[in-house]
Amino acid sequence: MSIETLHELDRETRRLFIAGSKLARGDLRLTKLLPAVKKLGEASPVFARVAQAVELTLEAGQDEADIRLLDLSALLQSILLTQGRTDVPGETAALEGADTFDYAMQPYRKLKPVIEALTVKGQGRMEVIRQACEEGSVHDYRLVLPAVAALDDSYAEIPEVVEEKIMPGFGQAALPALLAAFRPEGGKGDSRRLRLIHGLQGEAAKPLLLRTAEEGSPEVRATAVELLGSYADQESFLLAQAGEKRKEIRRAALLALANIGTPAASERIYKALVSKDRELAVEPLRISADADLIRRAIAYARTVSGELAEEEPKKEEAWAPVQAVLDALGDRRFPEATELLKELFSSPLFVAHAPYWLQRTAGERLKADDGQDARSFAVALADNNRGRYLEISLYAAMRSLPPAEVYDRFSKYKLTGKRKALAESLQMLLPTIADRLMREEPEEPIPALDPRWLALFVEQDEPEVVTRLADEFDKRTEKYLLEKCEAKPDFTEDVIIHALLALFNIGSKQAPDTLMHVLEAGKRRTIYYLYPQQRLLLGLLPGSYADKLEQHAEKLHYPSVREQVQEIVQELRGKPEEVSGGGKGIIEWIKQRMS
Repeated sequence: MSIETLHELDRETRRLFIAGSKLARGDLRLTKLLPAVKKLGEASPVFARVAQAVELTLEAGQDEADIRLLDLSALLQSILLTQGRTDVPGETAALEGADTFDYAMQPYRKLKPVIEALTVKGQGRMEVIRQACEEGSVHDYRLVLPAVAALDDSYAEIPEVVEEKIMPGFGQAALPALLAAFRPEGGKGDSRRLRLIHGLQGEAAKPLLLRTAEEGSPEVRATAVELLGSYADQESFLLAQAGEKRKEIRRAALLALANIGTPAASERIYKALVSKDRELAVEPLRISADADLIRRAIAYARTVSGELAEEEPKKEEAWAPVQAVLDALGDRRFPEATELLKELFSSPLFVAHAPYWLQRTAGERLKADDGQDARSFAVALADNNRGRYLEISLYAAMRSLPPAEVYDRFSKYKLTGKRKALAESLQMLLPTIADRLMREEPEEPIPALDPRWLALFVEQDEPEVVTRLADEFDKRTEKYLLEKCEAKPDFTEDVIIHALLALFNIGSKQAPDTLMHVLEAGKRRTIYYLYPQQRLLLGLLPGSYADKLEQHAEKLHYPSVREQVQEIVQELRGKPEEVSGGGKGIIEWIKQRMS
């Protein structure tokens, strides 16, 4: 008990060293410990000296506070080093699994931060673990027990990394520690341990899975039931579990049945789809390899949408089966699914009453369907429903028709009530100029567009669409973009940022001066952080503008922004002459620097 009191006193002195010795006078925590230390002093003179040192520290003036605190710390350290214990209680036992593991033989000083990150609460742990994974320093057997313990960590990202990246590196050597720590009645950490044990033992873990599926806590039971989907001989057990009262058990059983894929398993999943367990059937349907089951599900959705009574379409719940089936399709293509989508978009009830989230899902499915039948149907949607599906139609046309034909078909809407919808649709389908310049490769190739679109949207005064389309120099586009920047010189406005980026992109010689004008005339005090597109834009300035940008930086209100701009100034001064003239060369150089 005396040693524990001294350890606590030592921690408080360390705290005061960090906070400052001048704060020691009258410190509440030291004052609270003083009675316990005085009581120890009644039995031992050395403890009496400690109590006296504490009193002197509490009463010390500012001039002598540091000396008193050092005296107290030195006395404490001399006692703790001579009276403390270094042995660990308990019996010594051989470490199982160690003889099968290839040690990394790393110095302990390199492992200690990782062990602390896995076992002690605090900030910055994830970064330590991530760096250790990148360096490969986690593959040391001394980390097995900390890693197994970290599967229970309350910070969700740490157990995920341990399960997915650290534990697999130990292989069979981790099995004894996992088995020793596993508790069927546990929580998420034990679910992770069970998955790892099954991954290492395979079918040999089946008895443990069955026992846990019967006796474990609901969370661990659900994991065990789902893992039993690897064994076709467990079909009857899983069918029974699919009728359990607990929702998480039913969900796990349906997922397991999807993996088994027998006719009885597929029938049970379909039964869930057409019942109140509909939402539990979505993921099993998505992973099921039974094409006949998917076709039955699509047929069910077509039946539901086709038999809605007069009042039902106005209720969201009436459309829920259709949403569930569309969600379950995933990326798979079925002719029956195309027919379902065509029926939905041809139905006045769907157009008028289906929930927004369902119409959006159906629209994304139709856009993703690259079959000729689906594409032709989608293109024809443009003339229906007052432009509501113009984006879907234009998307399909851009990917199935020649650019000139797309323009001829859709540019006519500039004279109708769909004029705004046309601009918004192209705006949705094309990446911003900032995204295009900062991203190495687009997620999806951008189809070629007829050059007449650019002139059309300049005429229609749609700056966001113009900046997305502008890629080659022409005077009309340059004049339009310059006028936009002159009319509203605000460096915080996206449309102005995009207009300036487009000017640099097309190689306008007036782009640098226009950017400086926007900076000087704009609301500089409102800028408290430079976003990536703003940083990219400033980096496009020629090197000869470094001094002007530096002068502007001195006027900025926020120090953090000044620092960011000063960094760009230094980059400009190091910019090679061959990329200082404007156009694509600057952009490619900046992209290399930002990557």
